[in-house]
Amino acid sequence: MNQIDLNEKVAVITGGAQGIGLAIAERMLDSGASVSLWDRDQKLVEETARSLESRGKAEAVVVDVTDLDSVKSATEKTKTSMGSIDILVCNAGIAGPTVKVWEYPPEEWQQVIDIDLTGVFHCLHTVSPVMIEQNYGRDRQCRLGCRKRWESQCCTL
Repeated sequence: MNQIDLNEKVAVITGGAQGIGLAIAERMLDSGASVSLWDRDQKLVEETARSLESRGKAEAVVVDVTDLDSVKSATEKTKTSMGSIDILVCNAGIAGPTVKVWEYPPEEWQQVIDIDLTGVFHCLHTVSPVMIEQNYGRDRQCRLGCRKRWESQCCTL
């Protein structure tokens, strides 16, 4: 495995309880970082953090990235318990239904926007000042698999 030196770094990973977020957390831990898994599913994120303890320091933080106050609270909790936030991986996201655009429920579209766009903004808006204050930080946004096949569906009746 190609390993990078993340010793003494703290990584926040949104959507970190499963899937790509979990794989990112495992890689960060294997590279020496501590991880703060942010997820809205309390039971799952707590189970995941416990399962990672043998690899390094992992904490579970329940957060709703669509709620700015929830993100602010998670930021303070992580900063207090971990000492810093050096890396932010905005991985939380949903794809929504795969349907023709005219059949797409507007309330589900809004949920995609709230999590995939506004959630990233909330995290960057809240965590960036922490990184600026400590004169170090890196962020990454993951948007895999969220592209719809609307271009082919729009002309299909």
